[in-house]
Order: sequence, then structure tokens, then C-alpha cells
Amino acid sequence: MVRSTQPPAPGLDWSPTAKSELAGRLRVVKPFDPYHSPLCTCPPKLTLNIYTGCGMECFYCYTSTYSRGRWGRNSRQWGPRKDLLKGLCRDLPILDELGLPVVVSLSSDPYPDTPLVREEDLGLTRRCLELLAPRVPLMLQTKSDLVLRDLDILDPARTLIGLTITTSSDALAARMEPHAPPPSRRLAAIARAAAAGFPTLCRIDPLVPGVNDDAASLDELACRLREAGARQVVSSTFKKRWDSDRRFAERFPEQAAASAPLYESRLVQGYRYLNAEVRRNMMERLRRIAHARGLLFSCCREGFPDLNDCCCDGRSPAAGA
Repeated sequence: MVRSTQPPAPGLDWSPTAKSELAGRLRVVKPFDPYHSPLCTCPPKLTLNIYTGCGMECFYCYTSTYSRGRWGRNSRQWGPRKDLLKGLCRDLPILDELGLPVVVSLSSDPYPDTPLVREEDLGLTRRCLELLAPRVPLMLQTKSDLVLRDLDILDPARTLIGLTITTSSDALAARMEPHAPPPSRRLAAIARAAAAGFPTLCRIDPLVPGVNDDAASLDELACRLREAGARQVVSSTFKKRWDSDRRFAERFPEQAAASAPLYESRLVQGYRYLNAEVRRNMMERLRRIAHARGLLFSCCREGFPDLNDCCCDGRSPAAGA
């Protein structure tokens, strides 16, 4: 296969209509931001979800409401996408034409590890990366240190490695995201990826009021990220849907009750946001901490683009690449 060196098509139309038309042409890769959020500041990019659900059981999961039961470690309603590799092969010529980066993945982790679905056995993510890596820039976003397995087939000059780490405390993470690898392993993965020459970022995402947002803990995490070689922190606040709010109350009843008055009464694209002043204060605090530790900062879908040093996926917003 020939490596694509083409930049995104000049004058690329990324309007809602154009994105919808492109989604109709593609089989498994899709335009990012299919709901056309006015809060999204990302330059054009594509996304590939290799699996249809997730087994990590993070209480704050933003996809569980609309994934129709494809959530939970023992659920039999999620797994590999049907005809994934066949569909991806059909999409490759269009990806060559577009020259856009592909994110793997955003609605489900690309490295599941459950009794029923294990990427380590199935190897679907690795096979997809083998097809994509010679052709398009890649952004891998995961909570799993299994991403290290695939560094050998990736180009550090064309691949961004992102690990989500919501806290540096293994004990707290076990309550927030019980079936994800502990933060200590994820930090070690960032260190190994950075040492191998890959640009790395960490999503401290989401910040949950009263749970993982205190300044001392965030500073500890930022310090450890800097030591590991990460270059950027990306963050957002916990946005409620009915099921994630229920899980919040079950796992952190005191914090859920205390923070309830801070949330707006209206829905924003189906989510209940913290009020703007609270959100901005949380983002500004983390930004100061990140800068003090020599890290770039970006927030995601918060409505504060002025706080962003660069795009939330590591690209320059000015260059769009």
C-alpha cells in the first residue's frame, strides 16, 4: 500500500450537509461530530469505532444512554462490529482522497478486555491499524495499556497516543471505572510511548465535582504526566444523562447530592451541563496546573475556546493538521 502524504483536500466542505453526505459514502469510518455540536472546536477528522460497546463500566460513560444495552462487562449485546474489516477496506480509497486523520476510537475503547470480548485474542484493532497506518494520520484514544502492543506497526511521526486518566489514585479509579486498567499502568504506557518517540496526551476527562477535581490531586497527576513525557492535557466536566446520573448517585452519593444544585436545569444536546461559571473555574484551575508543570492544555466541548493552547486532539487549530 502507498502511504498517503496528501493534506486535507483544499476548501474541504465540513458543513452538516457535507458531513452527512460523506457518512453515506463511508461504510465503517465516519466523520467526527455527527451531531454537529456548536461546542466542538476540532478541525475536520474522521473516527472509527471497532467495537460496538464497552465493558469498563465507567459510571460517567456518555454513550451508554444511546448504545441500547451495549454497556457493561458481562453484556452479550456488544462486541466486534459486523463486517468491520471488509467495510474498512471499502473505505480506504475515500480516506486516501480526503487526507484526514482518523481517531481510533471515541464511542468504545479499542482495547476491550472482558470474559466475552478481548482485543488481545481477537486482534481486530491491530488489523485495522495495519490497514490505516500506511495511509492516514492516526490518533489512538484508550484507557488500556494494551496500546503498547501495537506501537511496532505505527509511525511516531503520524500517530498520536492518547490515554484517558481521570485520577492518579488507583483506589479512586477502581470506583469510577472499575474494569479499566489502573492509572499506574496507564501512566507507564504514556511513558513507554513517549520514550518510543510518539507524541502523547492525557485526557483528564471528565472532572467530576467533589470526586476528582481537587487541586492537589490534579497537580499530582500533572506532575506524573510531565515525568512520563506527556505533552498535553485535555479535559472536560462531567455532563449528566439520566443513566450516568443514576450511577453517580449510586457510587458517590454524597458528592452527587452536593453537586446537584450546580447543574443547569436545561439540556444541552441531551446532556445536563454544570453552570458556565463552575465549568470555567474548573477548566481554568486545571489549565493553571498544567501550565505550571509545562503541559499544554485544551478543554473539550465546554464553550471556552480561549482556554485552548491547541486542538483537543493535539493538532494546531490554526494549521488544522
